[in-house]
Amino acid sequence: MTLAATDTLYVALAFYALGTIAALGSLFTKVKRLQHYGLLMMIAGFVAHTGWIGTICTRTGHPPITNLPEATAFVGWVVFAVELALWIRYRVYAASFFVYPLVLLLLTISAVAGEQFAPLNPGLRSNVFTAHLLLTTIGVAGMLIGVAFGSLAFIQDRALKEKRRGRFWEWIPSLDVCKRVSYHALAIGFSIYTAGLLAGILWSYRTTAGLMELRVKQVGAMVAWVLFAVLLKQYIAGEFRRKRTVLLSACAFVAVLVAILGISR
Repeated sequence: MTLAATDTLYVALAFYALGTIAALGSLFTKVKRLQHYGLLMMIAGFVAHTGWIGTICTRTGHPPITNLPEATAFVGWVVFAVELALWIRYRVYAASFFVYPLVLLLLTISAVAGEQFAPLNPGLRSNVFTAHLLLTTIGVAGMLIGVAFGSLAFIQDRALKEKRRGRFWEWIPSLDVCKRVSYHALAIGFSIYTAGLLAGILWSYRTTAGLMELRVKQVGAMVAWVLFAVLLKQYIAGEFRRKRTVLLSACAFVAVLVAILGISR
């Protein structure tokens, strides 16, 4: 990556860092103004982030999803876009405590990965391959949003049962809103992710006359799919209140990170 290509990346990273610090500061001070400042910083970072992704597409001629820095940047971009839409609809401040650090983490990975951006290998130019990358990336973003709101639902449910107000109480919306958003995000994200995995299997079969090689990213992707399937089943069965749900969410998140980090291998 040349310096000119990464200018907007570092600008986005700086704004995301400031936004995350402001949001986390509001958790301890309960000053609502910090949340507003944090959101403004994150939106400024999102604008720079969008410009950087546009630069990648212009220079390489393909969607920003073919290597590690591109994939993590795109997942972070989609996650914040969805979070912003949900904030406009529900005014959910507490999601920032999970989403902002996640977006910052993903873009930091993009900044330190150090991989060069280049035109797509002719052997990978396929609508099926592009669909695989795009659908799995968007699906992961949707499921991560579901995990964030699922965590809020768990915290809210525990607070109501124990009849106490924790640090998150002032920022979390109703339990019904948290459950509804979490379930819909998981269901939609899982469906899109599944379609992406199927497209990947089809593309692998077309190119190698077999299913797919079991490398780090493939194993991580399949483990994540299984864990998210179990997590979605718990929501359908109304068992999201169990502590096991939190453990499943954490394991699914780790599996997704393993799959993303495995892109470079």
